[in-house]
Amino acid sequence: DHIKKLIGILHEASLLIDDIQDDSTMRRGQPAAYLVYGKSEVINIANLKYFEAGKLALSLTDLSSLNVDKAEPSRLFNDWVIKLHQGQGLDIYWRDHFICPSIEQYTDMVLRKTGGLMMLAFDLMYLFRGQDFQNKRFDKTSGDDFLRTFSRMFQIRDDFCNLWDAKYAAKKSYCEDLTEGKFSYVIVQGVLKERAVGRNQIMSILKQRTSDDNVKRHCCRVLESLGVKSETQELLRELEKELNLQIEAFGGNEIFKVIVDLLSMKRVEILTL
Repeated sequence: DHIKKLIGILHEASLLIDDIQDDSTMRRGQPAAYLVYGKSEVINIANLKYFEAGKLALSLTDLSSLNVDKAEPSRLFNDWVIKLHQGQGLDIYWRDHFICPSIEQYTDMVLRKTGGLMMLAFDLMYLFRGQDFQNKRFDKTSGDDFLRTFSRMFQIRDDFCNLWDAKYAAKKSYCEDLTEGKFSYVIVQGVLKERAVGRNQIMSILKQRTSDDNVKRHCCRVLESLGVKSETQELLRELEKELNLQIEAFGGNEIFKVIVDLLSMKRVEILTL
């Protein structure tokens, strides 16, 4: 429960800051917090929450009967929070300087930014796993492998839904990543494919930070014509299969299966352009 609370505090704080950094106007169907309370107050609250989470990490060994090095939870906390901010920093740097990363660079960013909180949660739970943990097929390596795959699927799906999911558009806004100028997975794929044939429509649209829905729809059609939409859908189906195979390999887990199923492409309501 204490680890769950710690991760929850970090997650909420990161979303508050993320909306400011991305100039997002909506979060979960409601106005972003900084638009209601102001940037200064929200930044202060988010920073306070980071320190509260760090204080909780420091106290985890006192709340447990296990013989765990007192400094280890704080070390894990600091390592992953640093990686999380490094990943976010890369995302912002590419956006603000119009630098299209390679797929390898994008993946490294995702494992830091998106995977950071998941990996921190897993590392802390594994550290405090106790004597009754008997699953010999599930260890640190298999857990890390699963979360790396899950992080990739989660972020690539989010990038896909930002442009093509009707429910996502209703909760956030239509093609918000194009207004932000973000180098999401689908945008990176599109820019690289256009660059290979000497074109630059997608990069040009990204530089405009457009709020025009007609321009956004045109960009989505260009991406579709390049095969980005269909290829990304296929990749997400492959990652879903890989995750289910990994779950079976370490003995099965119904909760993990439900979570993976909730992220399945079959649940995406594709927008009609």
